[in-house]
Amino acid sequence: MLLGGGGAGAAELPTPESARHMRRCLAEGPGFFYSPDTDTCLRLGGYLWNETYANSYTNYPAANARSYWVSTFGLLTDARTQTDYGTLRSYTDLRIIWRTAEPWGETVTDGARFDPYDIHIEFAGFTFGYLQSFFDFYANANVMGTDPATIGDQTQLPVLGYSWRLAEGFVAQFSLEGSAQRDNGILPVVASGAEIAADDATDPGGAARWPEFVATFGQSGDWGNFQLSGALHQIAQAPASERTGASTDEWGYALQAGVMVNLPMLGTGDTLYLQAAYADGATSYLGLIDPSGRFSAPDAFRRRDGSLVRVRGWSAVGQYLHNWNARWNSAVFGGYGRFDIDDRLAQISYGTSGIGNWNVGANLTWTPAGPFAVTLQYDYNLYQADDFRPGTPGPALAAQAASEFMLMFAATF
Repeated sequence: MLLGGGGAGAAELPTPESARHMRRCLAEGPGFFYSPDTDTCLRLGGYLWNETYANSYTNYPAANARSYWVSTFGLLTDARTQTDYGTLRSYTDLRIIWRTAEPWGETVTDGARFDPYDIHIEFAGFTFGYLQSFFDFYANANVMGTDPATIGDQTQLPVLGYSWRLAEGFVAQFSLEGSAQRDNGILPVVASGAEIAADDATDPGGAARWPEFVATFGQSGDWGNFQLSGALHQIAQAPASERTGASTDEWGYALQAGVMVNLPMLGTGDTLYLQAAYADGATSYLGLIDPSGRFSAPDAFRRRDGSLVRVRGWSAVGQYLHNWNARWNSAVFGGYGRFDIDDRLAQISYGTSGIGNWNVGANLTWTPAGPFAVTLQYDYNLYQADDFRPGTPGPALAAQAASEFMLMFAATF
């Protein structure tokens, strides 16, 4: 019991003004507290993931690791300040990652890496920073792990965007986004079996690069949400070329439609995702993946006369999350995507008229305590070339199958 008043150790009672600010911060969501010096509602959090992988695929390179570890520490900050123009939000997701091998790749020895996954500001409808593309929707939701071998576009890049929030939960968005992460490059049409010379592999264009133009329209409600996405992509040589960022005057595009439906009648928190995409000269938007690193869908082929043959493709994915009870849930997911080469000479040059990419998988998660979860996940990936011709600069094999097992321990705070 403390007698008397005004002692240095006595706790100060909140004033009506500070109590109002605290109530406002609580309204922002769980975990927010009031920072009086900045008049800001702040939430600090983080996570720790420890994952172990076991991999195999056809013709596995001897230098690649069949099993490896990944440990990730993530620090989350979410600061929100009320202004005359609405809420000013500053968000970060900063990661330190230690791994013993690259995804499906060779052993690494350089230790931990700093990975700024998400750093952005939202203010008066604008979004500035490095974050997930506005184009993305499904983005491998409920697929766990740092290195999933799953079909589904999930791309972090620079974004300058604006969002119009309309009635009934509708939202329209427009953004200018970084192009380097979307460049799948241009391949030359060469004689079958011939090697690609440096001059042939480099795009002669050199005009200034335009960013990606992305627009979306969607709605969120109690039933779920949907999004329609579109993107314009200036076709350019892959960044790995000697003339990084060399561009052309031709443009590709991508379209996507996705829907997520809440299914409480099957289980509390159950959801179903469905998504389909089409691309013409912008194949990165399809979300195709080859764990071996040998499979890449180019944006276009360059004929000897300098004209381009755009590569077209499509993908479709689905995922269902079921909550068995408060401690157990599972997800099943799968997808198929492909790209096709319409030009006969380009088909001969690349060694195939097109490639199909399959992916199926499932996971099971046990949550013995709210901030701690254990996940076991398996996914299978297959790509298969049509009309395969060996000895070309294209795919090394007519078909390649890959399996991945992952055991993940995750804690949040």
